[in-house]
Amino acid sequence: MPSLNGDAEPDTNFILRHDSWQDPEYILQDTVSLFGVSRDGEEISFVQVKEGVDVYSSRHGPFLYISQYNLATHIITISTDAFLKFTESLGSPKVKLIFVANTGRCGSTLLAQMFENLSGLKVLSEPHSILTLLLLYNRGIITEERYRLLTYSILKTLVTFKDESIHTIVIKPVFKCTPQIKMFSQMFPGSKIIFLYRNIKDNVDSFMRVMISFSRYAFLFAGKDEMLGYWINDLPLPSPANQYRWAKDPALLNGLTLASAIGFNWCCTVACIKTFIQEGLDVLHMDYKELVSKHEESWKVLATFSQLPQTTEGKPLEAYNKDSQAGAFLSRGVLSTARIKKKEQAIIDLEIQKLLTAFNLLRPVQEELESIRGVLDKEND
Repeated sequence: MPSLNGDAEPDTNFILRHDSWQDPEYILQDTVSLFGVSRDGEEISFVQVKEGVDVYSSRHGPFLYISQYNLATHIITISTDAFLKFTESLGSPKVKLIFVANTGRCGSTLLAQMFENLSGLKVLSEPHSILTLLLLYNRGIITEERYRLLTYSILKTLVTFKDESIHTIVIKPVFKCTPQIKMFSQMFPGSKIIFLYRNIKDNVDSFMRVMISFSRYAFLFAGKDEMLGYWINDLPLPSPANQYRWAKDPALLNGLTLASAIGFNWCCTVACIKTFIQEGLDVLHMDYKELVSKHEESWKVLATFSQLPQTTEGKPLEAYNKDSQAGAFLSRGVLSTARIKKKEQAIIDLEIQKLLTAFNLLRPVQEELESIRGVLDKEND
């Protein structure tokens, strides 16, 4: 799982030697893409790939930061202050923006690849930079003012392409970034927000299989406490901090197992999106089961909401025919061998049942999102 020390750090993932100095305009080349933010927030990094290689294509990997790592020929770094000054010269994006919020393990990567199959669209699946900014802000490394300024500058850079045929950019962040969604919408008025979700039990089961797969080699760089810490820290809830006291109860947090911590993140993500809807954000929410069982109907709803052509000769639906996670440890082949033992499954089911009982989560997610006051609004006073 991504961490503040993690996947998009040039100094921990690459062997580097200085090659040349370049003008800031260099980062606008088609072969260059924004990669990450340093751990102190003082440096922005970019990746350069070979001419003619599309680093955004899912052919190279399901997530942008994975493709960037695999395809990089050069790393370009620029101080944050110089980056901010340079991005002031960039005009406001002329493209349409679509942000795909999600609970994780809910078909969001599949949806991203459905969009990718349309001409004129560019898809950025899990750009690492916006997650790192969130973590820097959560830990008090950067101020709220600088956080917002950097977020706007990074997003503006991410969606700036020289290719004038690109009319729409789709950004699918990791679920931990859900609190940023409203800010994205405010920064880019007119952008569309889609929220994909999965029922809590299937979501936890799927993530537990991912963690089993991940743990096969995670011991090389992460212990069990760090893996659990990923789920307990940075809960995807909106500000202000005086809300959602139930999510800040030390006794509750200290008692979470891995399975219940995953379920707790699901609760927080749904509560976050519900809050944004109540605050007036226009969000299309769709169940994973609808997406994978009603192909044409789901795409019609998505295309209508996103104001995209519905007559596309079936191009978006071709995404159903491939493994959306191919090239990662989340692929079907890898996860098919990550089985949960019956005894462990029984414990997981019991943990989730406790969570469902505690929050009285018995009704469908859609009803919870559309209710004036729902079970996820409760406070543990």
